[in-house]
Amino acid sequence: MMDNHHVPLTDLTERLANLSMWALNWSYFDHDNLNLSLQSGDEVDRILQNIMGAKRKDIRTVVPITVVYTAIFLTGVIGNICTCIVIARNAYMRTVTNYYLFSLAVSDVLTLVVALPPELYTIWEAYPWHLGEPFCIFRALLIEMTTYASVLTITSFTVERYIAICHPIRSQRSSRQTRAARCVLSIWIISVLCALPYPIHTRVFTFVTDPRHDRPLSDSLVCNIPFPWQNRMGYFFQVSTFVFFIFPMVIIVVMYLLIGMRLRNSAPASSLVPQPHPTTTAASRARRAVLKMLVAVVVAFFVCWAPFHAQRLMTLYIRHEQWTPTLLLIQSHLFYISGVLYFLSCTVNPILYNLLSRKFRNAFKRTLCRCCLSFETHSIP
Repeated sequence: MMDNHHVPLTDLTERLANLSMWALNWSYFDHDNLNLSLQSGDEVDRILQNIMGAKRKDIRTVVPITVVYTAIFLTGVIGNICTCIVIARNAYMRTVTNYYLFSLAVSDVLTLVVALPPELYTIWEAYPWHLGEPFCIFRALLIEMTTYASVLTITSFTVERYIAICHPIRSQRSSRQTRAARCVLSIWIISVLCALPYPIHTRVFTFVTDPRHDRPLSDSLVCNIPFPWQNRMGYFFQVSTFVFFIFPMVIIVVMYLLIGMRLRNSAPASSLVPQPHPTTTAASRARRAVLKMLVAVVVAFFVCWAPFHAQRLMTLYIRHEQWTPTLLLIQSHLFYISGVLYFLSCTVNPILYNLLSRKFRNAFKRTLCRCCLSFETHSIP
């Protein structure tokens, strides 16, 4: 029996990896002794653990992950809700850029609220699934939909900035706000349509059957993609990785490189002539700040999503018989890293896209002051 270092995860983004690991364990398991072993509850638990992995990792692993996920949840939900409030309550904040920021914040809040709490629960108890099939299917749809919406929003936001900076005349030919609103609406429609295969192929089912009575073991209930549909969904995973990671990443990198080159080349030709020191220093600092922001955007996007897609590709291209203890250990580490970064991406967005903006900080302070003043006014008898 091969040691399984991987904790089963019900998150849709990891479901194919889980089923592959469980199938691998099942293939290594001694089925001849299974009939004799399923005699007591303890024996059933032992069999399930051998096949599906431990229900819960040791406390030294579970507690730190719980603390990290709780911090991500609180900061992400609060930060993104504040972003939405600031944009909605300040008319001068309803710019083209903030159309995308608002959409991104909504997507991140939905991801954190719908996906993270059940994910945290499964870290404490990986199986059986207790939340019912309707929520299982709904969660599958919402997770994929918001994931696609986030990626498409970031990509569209990058293209919008590229057009505005590198082709300002073309940008002024049409109403940028109208174009942004239509783009955001299109993003969500496309995201829903592209996410449909996942809820369609997601079910709650028992993973292990008692061979003595051909009766499913209720303690092996999982929310996942059934085996008959795995090959079909494998193609969707590959297309998803290309369309919603590799292709957007290439676009983002190219666009930001072009923006950076444009900003660098936009320095006045007279810069070779000695100018007053404060002016030169201020312009140089402004250019460096913009370039740092662009680099931060690209790095954050890649770092938060690369481990997840690496684990997905490992599962797709490594056959069951090729899995070794070393590969299982690597996949286990990628599982934890990709899980944290997956949700962390929903938390860093308000920082990278909003909090680094002085205009947003000032709007946030004004909104907070108005809310406090309104609370004090209503609380006075």
